[in-house]
Order: sequence, then C-alpha cells, then structure tokens
Amino acid sequence: MIPAPSELRPCRACHKPILWTTTVAGRRLAVDPVPDETGNQACHKDHAGVWRSRSLTGAEAHAPKGWEDRFVPHVATCPKRRPVQTALPAMPPARAALPPNVGRFDPARRRTTPTPRSTRRRS
Repeated sequence: MIPAPSELRPCRACHKPILWTTTVAGRRLAVDPVPDETGNQACHKDHAGVWRSRSLTGAEAHAPKGWEDRFVPHVATCPKRRPVQTALPAMPPARAALPPNVGRFDPARRRTTPTPRSTRRRS
C-alpha cells in the first residue's frame, strides 16, 4: 500500500517526503514512502489509520504478511544524515609532571557536595 500524500512529512535534513510509522516497541520510525523489496521494515496501516512497522531482521522476525509491504528506513537513504561516530575520541594530552613537593588539585578529587550547615561550628 502506498501512503497518501497527506500522510507524508518532509525530512528535517534533506526535505524529501517521509512516512512516520510506529514500531512494535511504540517508537517512531521514518521510512521512505515508496515500498521497496530490499527494505527491512514490514509496514501496514492498522484499523485506526496508524502506520505500523516491524523489523524483518533479527532472531524472531517473520516474513512479511499479505497485508504488509517492505519499506526502507529513511536514515539509510537520507543524503544529509548525521555521520555515525566510528573512531573513539582522542585522548587528552599527558599532563606535565609536577615537582615532588607539589600536590595536584584535580576536579575529580574536589568535594562535590558542600558540608551540611548542621555540622559546621558556630562562632
């Protein structure tokens, strides 16, 4: 089933039309509006008019039913999607060695909570 033009919304990044579906877990997933046999999402419109999707990959995935069509997630085809971080961030530069009689006051060693007022001495 091809979605109606009134059911499509523009992608915020590339401005191409996308179809918003609700997954089995209740999350929203954007898919390309044209069915594609290479897609990994089985989508259908339920009795309330809501587009539902489920994954066709995984251990317990079933083949698409007769009322479902295959769609491709839009994140896989969006030309302006954000890049996925593949490399770990660079380590900060090594700190210079301090003389033996100097202590380091690192933020990690500082007290994070102030001393409660009830334990302070009053003068």
